[in-house]
Amino acid sequence: MDFIRTMLIGIVHGITEFLPLSSSGHTGLLENMWVHSGTEEIFFEVLLHAATLLAVIVYFWRDVTKVAAEMILICMDLITNMRIFIENKKTGADKRYQKISGNNYRKLTLMLLTAAIPMAILGMLSRRLVQIAFGNLLAIGIGSMISAILLLVIDHIAKGEKIPKDMTCDCAIWMGICQGMAAFPGISRVGVSMAVGLLCGLNRKVAVKFTFLTAIPAIGGALILELMHLGESSMTGRLAGTYLCGALAAGITGFLLIRPVVRYLQRARFRGSALYSFLLGIVAIVCEFVK
Repeated sequence: MDFIRTMLIGIVHGITEFLPLSSSGHTGLLENMWVHSGTEEIFFEVLLHAATLLAVIVYFWRDVTKVAAEMILICMDLITNMRIFIENKKTGADKRYQKISGNNYRKLTLMLLTAAIPMAILGMLSRRLVQIAFGNLLAIGIGSMISAILLLVIDHIAKGEKIPKDMTCDCAIWMGICQGMAAFPGISRVGVSMAVGLLCGLNRKVAVKFTFLTAIPAIGGALILELMHLGESSMTGRLAGTYLCGALAAGITGFLLIRPVVRYLQRARFRGSALYSFLLGIVAIVCEFVK
């Protein structure tokens, strides 16, 4: 893959990453048109996601730091509760335990940790399947059509009022599963995760925020997994440099677009995005049979 094509793919990824469209579907389609997809292309895809992830961390920095602080406090409370448990068993006392879920950010943190479990399981089990899917435009087309259906569902879901403290574990688990499924090309991370969150009754702003925050461990874990398998690819120093330039283009584009896109997601209807995803799916399927 040459430098110009890689930069173009990075820009396309940066534009589509935060929209209710599949960025991996777009990049997978472009990569299949230009090069044969392989292990190194999967690494490039994860690298693109990691670049745009930096924009997510910067934009949600206040939430990220609060969640990190709550994780530390949760660990401290768990240790304290373990000591209280041991003391109560030894002495027969009845000391009260520390409340783990005390405030809105504490509950949000617990739900993010819950969502991370299915994400990690799906990520480890489906890596080889995702690699095969990236080399198949039919899979990209089907994924895009699934996203189109879910985007239409979003427009017909009644407005929810739930905030993080009202979330349940089953909602977090399903949103985590959606994040894991979004590794497959054509599946919109934002679209499927928001659809499940809204079906669970979440406030739309909360659904958007939870979708982006759960993407942090999902993409971070995928990057670590790909780095562990980097030795299996035919990566060269020149190719790695080219990929880094593409990732830089994706990161800059994503950083410039994330603020207006988040505002758009919080209030817009997605019929246009659904139609676009459906047409993208048709294009991918046609290309699979004529290439």
